[in-house]
Amino acid sequence: MRNLAIAAFVCSTSVAWAADSVEFTPPIRLDTSEQLANLLATNPDHYARAQRIIAAANTLCHPGQPKSQHARLDSGDDVSCGHLFLTSNPPKREVAFTLDRIAYVALVPVTVDPPRPTKAE
Repeated sequence: MRNLAIAAFVCSTSVAWAADSVEFTPPIRLDTSEQLANLLATNPDHYARAQRIIAAANTLCHPGQPKSQHARLDSGDDVSCGHLFLTSNPPKREVAFTLDRIAYVALVPVTVDPPRPTKAE
């Protein structure tokens, strides 16, 4: 009888915890013009703010150690610069930011201090 009471208690607490769980939503990608056009159609305010962040990505994400910082572009949220460069031409870097609790991720070309070919030794 005692085991049955303990099992009932454990089952009821797990149901209470499940009700309090937070659902994870993946970030919205803004890599292509179609994705940006969709954002413009669905949320013009976020589109304008995202465009300012993407345009300022080279000044926000200086080459070097990755870090999070406040964008100060009327976004009110942090911008996080990816630490890996994609080996495209021009190279690209991932920038993640949040606008009104909605996460966005964009690949932006790196035009500040571009890599230069060097001779192998």
